[in-house]
Amino acid sequence: MARRISLLDALCRQYPSESRDYLYRCIMCGEVRRGDQKITNPREPVGRDDSFLITRARFVSRGGEKLEAALSAWGIVPSGRRWVDAGASTGGFTDCLLQQGASLVHAVDVGYNQLDYRLRSDPRVQVYERTNIRDLQVLSPRPHAAVCDLSFRSLRGVLGHLLDLTLEGWAVALLKPQFEAAAEVRWGRRDPADTRSGVLCGALRDQVVSQVIVSLEREEGVCVLRRLASPLPGRQGNREELLLVGRVERDYPRKSPGLRGLPI
Repeated sequence: MARRISLLDALCRQYPSESRDYLYRCIMCGEVRRGDQKITNPREPVGRDDSFLITRARFVSRGGEKLEAALSAWGIVPSGRRWVDAGASTGGFTDCLLQQGASLVHAVDVGYNQLDYRLRSDPRVQVYERTNIRDLQVLSPRPHAAVCDLSFRSLRGVLGHLLDLTLEGWAVALLKPQFEAAAEVRWGRRDPADTRSGVLCGALRDQVVSQVIVSLEREEGVCVLRRLASPLPGRQGNREELLLVGRVERDYPRKSPGLRGLPI
């Protein structure tokens, strides 16, 4: 029987120019494949002469591409700035910010052990797990601005508090109509039949988005400065939107350096 060794040892044999630590991170980030099989355990016994491929996506999740589209469309430059990422999950938004030069990201999520290993070990990332963003009263050092990608809950009741955590009072948020509608069902404001399929389309979807925008301004003093259709649909096919949001009373081009190039 052919001798078997650990996956990490096998990668070190196949990629001698790469450091052991780098190859370990590749395994932990799900970037190592043997044929069609992804292997995420560095100690997995494998054949000594098995062949492996390291493949790395541009971002750790699809969220990075969504945020990148908004930053590009609105001329927002993350470089040298501090951010808070509400609903960080695996870290798509955080990854995008870091790749564009962010100096620090507070990655906040109610989940546990979801953040990509590479981001978790990056000194520019402060990780807050099992943490509801609404329970945080202060972040140190204070972020300049925020990004937000929440799942299974509404942006309503969150964005106002999120803006208060930042120095400049603005954020880029991903609006997911299916979760907004589901929240309205829980609040008794919508027929459960509207959300049964999990995908909102046409007039129903547009109605939900409009209600969110109106509610944010009326109830939280949060105004939508810009809207952009997400370049990618949600996992079930929902049409999502990226929103640039801020406080109603702020003069953003003058007071917020990150938005000076934006003709608001």
